[in-house]
Amino acid sequence: MRKVASLVTKIIFLLICYWFITRVVIPSMKNIFVSKQITIDQTPILIKEIKSIGQLITYTSFDEVVADTTIKTKGSAFVNGFNRFTPVPILPSADKQLVIIGRGKILVGTDLTRLSDSGVTIKNDTVRVQLPKAQILDAILNPSDFETFVEKGEWSNDEVIRVKAQARRKMIEHALNQHILTKADAKAKIVMENFLHNIGYKHVEVF
Repeated sequence: MRKVASLVTKIIFLLICYWFITRVVIPSMKNIFVSKQITIDQTPILIKEIKSIGQLITYTSFDEVVADTTIKTKGSAFVNGFNRFTPVPILPSADKQLVIIGRGKILVGTDLTRLSDSGVTIKNDTVRVQLPKAQILDAILNPSDFETFVEKGEWSNDEVIRVKAQARRKMIEHALNQHILTKADAKAKIVMENFLHNIGYKHVEVF
């Protein structure tokens, strides 16, 4: 009787071992040799491609501005004081005066190197991109773009540079008053949408 019970126990143990080996061990061993599908995250690659474009110029504004400066000299106080006591100014003003005309262009666009890593998300064939805001990329006024309209008195090179800088600031201010940043943002969105469609994305959201 004991021999029979022992035999049954051994048989049950062998059956359990067989089940464990066939259901757990062997399938696990098979999985070692089965190639798994590798999914590559395309987001860093796309971010690198967009940043490589660099500065995307989407709007150019041409303008002509006038900048003028008057500086009092040592003789200005005497001349101005004397003229105050006369019905009409008798002595010519001793102030220095410089009036220049500047012609140039403002380049506006998007600096794509400022694209943040969180600004791009990809899911299957859909991509969403949040572009950096448009900005003034450059204000170009070459030395040949300036014309002296009035020059009274002697002016140092530093003083002339300051007047030219005033012309540059005026040109930028005029451009901003024309809402060119909004226009540049809209153009950058269109350009980026076309770019993403051309490289294979079916659904594109740019904002």
